[in-house]
Amino acid sequence: MHYLCAALKMPKGLRLYRCSFAEKHITHFGGMVLIHSFCQKLRLKKRLQQKIRLPQRNQNYHPSEHILSLIYIIIAGLRRINKTEILQYNGTFLDLLGLSRFPDQSTLRRFLKRLPTKVIRQIVMVHNQLREELFHLPKPRTSLTFDLDSVVLVIYGKHQKAQVGYNPKKPGRRSYHPLLCFEAHLQEFWHGSLRPGNAVTSTGAVPFINVCLFKVPKTIPKSRIRFRADSGLFNKKVIERLDQEGCGYAIVAKEYPTIKVRAITCRFKKLRNGWEVGEFQYQPHGWKKVHRFVVVRRPIPEDPIEAQQLTLFKDRKYAYHVLVTNLKTHPWRVWRFYAKRATVEKNVRELLYDYPLGKIPTEDWVANVAFFQILLFAYNIVHWFKRLCLPKEYLYKTLETIRTDFLVLPARLTRRKSHNTIRLPHDYHYQKQFENALRKISQLQIP
Repeated sequence: MHYLCAALKMPKGLRLYRCSFAEKHITHFGGMVLIHSFCQKLRLKKRLQQKIRLPQRNQNYHPSEHILSLIYIIIAGLRRINKTEILQYNGTFLDLLGLSRFPDQSTLRRFLKRLPTKVIRQIVMVHNQLREELFHLPKPRTSLTFDLDSVVLVIYGKHQKAQVGYNPKKPGRRSYHPLLCFEAHLQEFWHGSLRPGNAVTSTGAVPFINVCLFKVPKTIPKSRIRFRADSGLFNKKVIERLDQEGCGYAIVAKEYPTIKVRAITCRFKKLRNGWEVGEFQYQPHGWKKVHRFVVVRRPIPEDPIEAQQLTLFKDRKYAYHVLVTNLKTHPWRVWRFYAKRATVEKNVRELLYDYPLGKIPTEDWVANVAFFQILLFAYNIVHWFKRLCLPKEYLYKTLETIRTDFLVLPARLTRRKSHNTIRLPHDYHYQKQFENALRKISQLQIP
């Protein structure tokens, strides 16, 4: 073997070495200093200390430290609370949080289970306050588009309110069914509600929309707000509420027989791309007035695999898509406006796979609601960080990309006299962006 290495001129590597377990200030998450510095700039810990009122029996950790610990482990990529043991001996990570020891999994679970609904509302209040303060940065917005969507979270175990709902992919499974809202242009999370698995998509939709509108700054008129949603929110009360508020909307119509017949028989205009568009006026049963329905149809592809992937209803020649809308633009423009809603699917997948949305940590319903709201808070912290501190090309990148490029970095914390230095790898590829992010954080002005 030695002769082979010499012939190929390959390095032999270390032969004699010793292992020492005395280093206290190394970490695998050196880039988390960016997130920590950003949270310091937001005065997040102080805000939590001022707002959170929770009687303490164990004085080892303040509630704000528990919340920050959960936010940090979510962003760092530890998908389960019981995987946080690695942070028990991560000296630099502990120094960032200002803790002598990281809370173990049982401590974090007990904390979540002790949180009453009043404290959960206080956490959401801090989240909303920060969102309101950062809304106009880096520049003011004059309109908003909200994308609404729901997702089925399959639960393994006897969790409270994890009911058997309608899930075609996994029928008979206990689940939760949260409803989510994102602002489409910057993809900022806006509002979320955790619901039992047997809740249909439209359950609680009107109060949900009311909260979304309540959070909109008064500088933006209701006529400059638009909603997009799939057929789960095709509901009389939802449409009437949006009409009452004067908001624009484009919502997929359900495949009721009368709507399908009117869609197939309406007058179509052919476009250059081979698609056809049409529209018709219709007052569904029980609705107060006639509404505009836009129809888009395309020839069914000859490829059977591609044809099966179409989620629209079909006849012999065409696949159809029907939207109810109050927008007055051309039908094709209405369709193009709705088609951009596909970004919300990416956001939901990111919550499921890059964030631990699918890893519900306890069997207690209120504790799981608390974890759900803390996770969404962590999502927006990452979003604000991308929006305000990273180059423009990172605005729509997923958390996994942010972790790979900036957060998961080997580092060592050294101290000389009164100076702390975090030593990062030599020839780090994103050194310039890293330094620029630190500079932007230091220069950030919070209103």
